[in-house]
Amino acid sequence: MTGSSRDHRAETTLADRHVLVAGGTGNVGRHVVAALLQRGAKVVVPSRSEGKLDALRSSVGEASERLVTVVGDVTDEKDGARIRDEIAGWLPPGPDAVVASLGRWANAPSMLAATRAELVATLEDYVLAHFMVARTFLPVLAEHGGSYTSINGPSAFGTWPGSGLVSIATAAQSMLARVLAAEIAPRESVRVTELVIHPSAWIGPDGTRGGGPIDGPAVGRYVAAIVAGDVTGGPTLRLDSHEQLEVLA
Repeated sequence: MTGSSRDHRAETTLADRHVLVAGGTGNVGRHVVAALLQRGAKVVVPSRSEGKLDALRSSVGEASERLVTVVGDVTDEKDGARIRDEIAGWLPPGPDAVVASLGRWANAPSMLAATRAELVATLEDYVLAHFMVARTFLPVLAEHGGSYTSINGPSAFGTWPGSGLVSIATAAQSMLARVLAAEIAPRESVRVTELVIHPSAWIGPDGTRGGGPIDGPAVGRYVAAIVAGDVTGGPTLRLDSHEQLEVLA
């Protein structure tokens, strides 16, 4: 399903919002962080790498005063709980929104040649990582309302040479998002959305995809629009055309 929208020629401010971005130092996540900051949100980004957090802080310039970074593993049960509790102390009562942009590419020329360890590692990078973030933070959102956005890619719905490991893991990630959306539906104050980015919009380290119509900053702005409620629909939205970005104009 593509997203529907209201008339948003004036963007909804996020100045009173606290947003956690899991995977906020990644190729897609860093654009999400920048877009959220541009709308005025206070953004929390956890990472196991202090160096990546330093680079992220430098990249957002003056907006870094609204960026809170914390060294830790948000996908680990104990460390994730620590990060959750620390956020509640810094920005009570905790995040109003969570964006999960997790996972890294794992090439598999043939699944018959892939090892058990490679499959387990890919499942951990995608479905288990998303499961732990949701398990840690969705109960917090359920207490006072908010939104949860899971970012996925086209490999969840198809396969091509080399994509086997990631296709399996992201398909499970997609089902996880849909299960969470169904379970949380009775709590009308919480929205769970899966955003699937079309293959032509895959984002590289420089924020672009060769020949693709949608770049990293546009993806970031679209996610910020979901958080703000400017884009609605779901539980699965697909970002695959410039027309969908008209809400950002």
